[in-house]
Amino acid sequence: MLQRATFLIRRYQAVLLVFALSLACALGMSACAPLPAPQSLSGRFTYSEGAEICAIGDTQRTSRLEFWREQNDRERAIIVGTIAARRPALIVTLGDHVFAGASRSEWAAFDALTAPWRSQGIPVLPTLGNHDYWGPNAKALANFHARFPHLQGKTWHSARFGPLALVFLDSNSDDLGPTAWHAQLTWLARTLEEADRDASVGGVLVFQHHPPYTNSSVTGDDKPVQEAFVPPFARAKKTVAMLSGHVHNYEHFVRNGKHFIVSGGGGGPRAELSSGSSRRYTDDLFQGPTLRQFHFLAIATRGAGVEVQAIGVAKGGTSPATFDRFSIPWPN
Repeated sequence: MLQRATFLIRRYQAVLLVFALSLACALGMSACAPLPAPQSLSGRFTYSEGAEICAIGDTQRTSRLEFWREQNDRERAIIVGTIAARRPALIVTLGDHVFAGASRSEWAAFDALTAPWRSQGIPVLPTLGNHDYWGPNAKALANFHARFPHLQGKTWHSARFGPLALVFLDSNSDDLGPTAWHAQLTWLARTLEEADRDASVGGVLVFQHHPPYTNSSVTGDDKPVQEAFVPPFARAKKTVAMLSGHVHNYEHFVRNGKHFIVSGGGGGPRAELSSGSSRRYTDDLFQGPTLRQFHFLAIATRGAGVEVQAIGVAKGGTSPATFDRFSIPWPN
């Protein structure tokens, strides 16, 4: 109930923000100068042995309505620029590209932010976050798909990256509605079964925005993801990791040999993880502070499995560095 109430309150905030920006435009205020045309990102990539995927979550700027929270433009730009400098074969986004998906000005800022990716010709495969839906859904989705036209209007999809099968899910159950939600679950079950039967697949990575497990102090576990996505993920033979954003922090759990990674470090306002007796889970493998670095993940196939690095920069820092590293073997 609390999670649903928080969802509605923050959705209302987003609608208010979009309305305020629209009113400013109507009154001829300078805050709404003519915006450039949407800048699309490519989705075409090629794989070679050892090629790298960089995954980044929650690049949205802090809302003007949340004036008390940190604004991280500098750190966000460092993270995005560091990814561009690595020139990965593919970038995966874990949702919440902007604060309010229906805002054209916020998407224009995202276009400016990701210009280094476009200049390097780095392809991007996205997942949708709750913020990406905020405002009227039709406008929000139109803005999203203008940046990712290769999805052809889809909000869940899959790809192959050498021995890795990549599965991208839409965890926004309220926005999808029951019919689309159940269609996605049918597709997910079929996709995982096909990967298990395919001898050329070494492992499966599943990406979505909302985490099934987290010690966040401001949001709880996502029950629809726990109840709908985790069971088929856990049953499948070749699934190795589920990666999520939403929580503006970093966490790493392993349950029954499957990895659950929370990576929302792309520049959204951070919130501390719960500590002491308030923690829901004591098995976070990363034993860092409750407020962790801005970061992204670098993922590469290496012979016997997958290697993952978390590369981050502190608030006010200038030099990103690896702060966590682990390997995930291919399933037997």
